[in-house]
Amino acid sequence: GPAPKEGQASKADGTVIDLKTVSKKIKDAVDFATSVKEVETLVKSVNELAKAIGKKIQQNTDTLGTDGAHNGSLVAGAFQMVLTVKTKLETLATLDGISTELKTKVNDSKSKAEAFISKVKTKHSDLGKEGVTDEHAKHAIDVSSGTKDKGASELGELNTAIDDLLSVAKEAIEAAIKELTVPVKI
Repeated sequence: GPAPKEGQASKADGTVIDLKTVSKKIKDAVDFATSVKEVETLVKSVNELAKAIGKKIQQNTDTLGTDGAHNGSLVAGAFQMVLTVKTKLETLATLDGISTELKTKVNDSKSKAEAFISKVKTKHSDLGKEGVTDEHAKHAIDVSSGTKDKGASELGELNTAIDDLLSVAKEAIEAAIKELTVPVKI
């Protein structure tokens, strides 16, 4: 095959690869996946916040005590986290060079975030106050709650969409790295 020029390498089968292009693809895929991981961390953090529904900090212990019907700030915090998720997804959707599949997954995740935000806003009479009941808070932000009519259903769908997006982002890294692999000839 042709001799590789500067910045190129030859594979065992003689094909020449442009190392600069491949390394940029890998870097871009890793950067994208890192951003998706940040979004996933925010979404999963809402699941952790849900564990504090109806709870308060106690003195001299690492366990939470009971403090029912004071969940307004907790729900507002979860709401703000999902607003941040939506903003980060909007930024990811505008990146150049991401595949159609990734763009579709980003937009799907963004629509799930918007669905949660919209649902919580429509339930503001139950959720937009300091004295949000434990039950209403669970229905809004606890994805394991039996009743999910105040946002938990949409939050569950957002969790699934983010998991799918992260999986496809990881596949993009693997695909970029595969361009470097040399087939073993026996």
